[in-house]
Amino acid sequence: MNQLSLDDFSLFIEIAAAGSLSTVARARNVVPSRISRALARIEAECALRLVHRSTHGLSLTDDGALFLDHARRVVEAQRQLQDELSDRSRSVSGRVCIGVGQLLAEHVLIPQLARLRVMHPRLSVDLHIDDRMASLAGEGIDIAVRAGVPPADTMIVRPLGTHGRALYAAPGYLDTHGTPRTPADLDDHTLISNLAAPQHNRWAFVIDGAPLTREVDGQVRANSSAAVVSLALAGAGIARLNDVLATAMVAQGRLRPVLGSYMAPSRHPIYAAILAERDRAPKIRATMDFLQRCFSDFMGEAAHAP
Repeated sequence: MNQLSLDDFSLFIEIAAAGSLSTVARARNVVPSRISRALARIEAECALRLVHRSTHGLSLTDDGALFLDHARRVVEAQRQLQDELSDRSRSVSGRVCIGVGQLLAEHVLIPQLARLRVMHPRLSVDLHIDDRMASLAGEGIDIAVRAGVPPADTMIVRPLGTHGRALYAAPGYLDTHGTPRTPADLDDHTLISNLAAPQHNRWAFVIDGAPLTREVDGQVRANSSAAVVSLALAGAGIARLNDVLATAMVAQGRLRPVLGSYMAPSRHPIYAAILAERDRAPKIRATMDFLQRCFSDFMGEAAHAP
């Protein structure tokens, strides 16, 4: 065990989270055989079998689960030491990992990310772009940007804004197939559903003052929220989208709202979450401040779109 490095522990955490050597290899931009050799070396150093290998992927042995728990503590202890040393110097430096879904990354965060580097040139940024709700402690994420998902009690939360959901379609689709006048007209249309977020497939309407929810199993489905938006923009059908993002696309003439007068009004929070013990690190505070300004600017632009 004396020959194991901090990167070995970090690598094992990544392998356990991904369940696939090839996935880790792609993330690190190396060949899978290199990751396989590193795992074999870690197991040899421990003199234990840490993972079960099969055609379906990798799973941890009991010894592997114990090693993973230890690895997480080692990596977190190093991160806390780094943060405390940074705190002593009062400078914003080091590396921060932001976990964010593809849509918010593409439309809100990435276009403004250069500002963060200008403000804090000694700060390095990793973007962990994934629609699933990743584990902050388990996957080395410092800040998670989430929309509409309740935070855990162990997290400190900074509100970034709110969003709603409404129906949209491309002008070309509506010109060809007609625009629905009532929710019942949706039976004659191609609907797009989101396999990545089943809750988005519950389309809520208000008809004559009475609420009505339609469970949508679309003729076209995608397991990515970004793909759902792309399908709608491509004229594949009608989709339920984040209204803050869609408003800009309506202003650009790329989408049109559908059945707006029937949509049940609702707002959902967008927030940045961190583990409570990481709140004092200057790099975390600076990045949280940036995210708040970033989303505030985007929401303001969307609200004033023509």
